[in-house]
Amino acid sequence: MKAELQELVALQKLDTTIRTLQKELEAIPQRRAEVESEFDQRAFEIRALENSRDEARLTRNRLETEIVEQKTRVERAERNLMSSKKPDEYTAAIREADAARKQISALETQILEQMEIYERAENSLKERAEEIASLNTDREARLKTFDDSTRAQSDQLQVSIGERDRVFNALPKQLSAQYKRISARIRNGIAVAEARNGSCTACFMALRPQAMSQVRRGDELITCDNCNRILYYAANDAAPANPNPVQPKVAHT
Repeated sequence: MKAELQELVALQKLDTTIRTLQKELEAIPQRRAEVESEFDQRAFEIRALENSRDEARLTRNRLETEIVEQKTRVERAERNLMSSKKPDEYTAAIREADAARKQISALETQILEQMEIYERAENSLKERAEEIASLNTDREARLKTFDDSTRAQSDQLQVSIGERDRVFNALPKQLSAQYKRISARIRNGIAVAEARNGSCTACFMALRPQAMSQVRRGDELITCDNCNRILYYAANDAAPANPNPVQPKVAHT
């Protein structure tokens, strides 16, 4: 029975590994999308900075052109002022010149604002120059690493499934049927649990002293009175890997 219990522990470990790998592989599309989204966001931020810089430059050029036009307007108004012979012509020329000068002042303020926007964007782009230069390369490398890891997980899954089938088929029919029946109705499929410190490590319920003693001997198959999982005992000096991760307490399964 001890040898069969060891095989059951190995089978449980393989099943746990298979479930973990399957969940990770099922999550691949979302995980890959998250990687791509990260790079898309960085590319978007860089494009936004470039657009802000370019728009500020174009806007500044347009404003400078308007200033030239307003200066021409001032010069024309000053000529009209010098040549005016009537009071209303004189007044109109003064108003025209004043309006043009106010417009020039407003345009100069707007130019300063666009210069600040340009400088902020340009400085940010300079700070991220190394990132910008390697963005596409980094993206390809990150996705390649992700895809390589995915293939390795897929290969490991196939190997684990093959080994699992070998171990399962080597068990006595009655034992394999019992394992299958328990794992089918137990949460997370954990059918085999370690008995430690007088308790079942799956449901954390205390075991009867006699049951714990029987589990220690390993001469017969003992199940937990509470969760009905198959129990095994791992000596400290040669403890098999515990296939059952710590889980929330389960009163009845």
